[in-house]
Amino acid sequence: MKLTARDQQIFSAVMSLYCNGEGHPVASSKIAKQKGMAVCSATVRNAMARLEKEGLLYSPHTSAGRVPTDSGLKYWLDEYFALPQIANYWQPEQNQLVEFAHSLSQKFNVCCCVGLPQASSQLVFRVEVLAFDSSTWLVLLIDRAGQSQNICINKPSDDSDQHRYLFAAWMNTVFSQQTLIEGLHRMRAMAHSAPENCREQLAQWTRELHHQLGTDNSIVVGERYLYQGLDIETELNIGVSFLHQVEDKLAFKNGLSVVLGEELSTLNVKRSIVLSVPYFNKGEYQSRFCVICPSNAPIEAIITQFSQITPLGA
Repeated sequence: MKLTARDQQIFSAVMSLYCNGEGHPVASSKIAKQKGMAVCSATVRNAMARLEKEGLLYSPHTSAGRVPTDSGLKYWLDEYFALPQIANYWQPEQNQLVEFAHSLSQKFNVCCCVGLPQASSQLVFRVEVLAFDSSTWLVLLIDRAGQSQNICINKPSDDSDQHRYLFAAWMNTVFSQQTLIEGLHRMRAMAHSAPENCREQLAQWTRELHHQLGTDNSIVVGERYLYQGLDIETELNIGVSFLHQVEDKLAFKNGLSVVLGEELSTLNVKRSIVLSVPYFNKGEYQSRFCVICPSNAPIEAIITQFSQITPLGA
């Protein structure tokens, strides 16, 4: 749709005043008093009527001022912000993801849902097998940075240190310089070369490793803010299934994108929006970072935080 320059200015003013964390209907008199407007209340009312006709604003009550419709929210975000250029090709470290989620949540009282990097793509540098307790061994799959995936497996019947060392040596042969998912494939293919006392449980260990390393994971921060801000009591399905739905909606979209809450069956909450950014590791897509908030949240300020993210993890 095409708006006149004046209508664009008035619409932008309505959005900025509404999306300030309070969400009160915006009166024409308040717009007219804004610095730089240079228009009277009657002119603002006429512009608001046109914007309402376009489906961008509506009045919740007679003489109550205007608030944005869902279409208005999306129009504002799509047309007034260069979203695809914000946080384009983001490559953060995992600790940066978590820190950023906590920072946004605490600063703006919003909920953040973050898909954690898939462990299956981690490149293994070495494997250690430790005696954990009376019934289990602890397998450490360590990358070059020293970070590890730690998995407990049941001990074999002969759990002597010698057999544990032999199994660790075999695991290093299987996993060294391989991704975790490739190492799992190699465990199956090379089972005949495993230490004899371990072969009986090797299939079980492989299944356990595959299950634990291949499981999607996510963190949710500030969920209570979402319930408070939207005044809802039913439990929302926020987590991996939510992220999958966002991915389906925003497939192949880079930079910052917007989805309305009611567009997602896992959320399905009116007057809520999701701001989402995909992130990468060495050029490979990992998952998405999502901010879920009421439509009256300080969206401009949140977008500013995303715009300060340095591309390429630099």
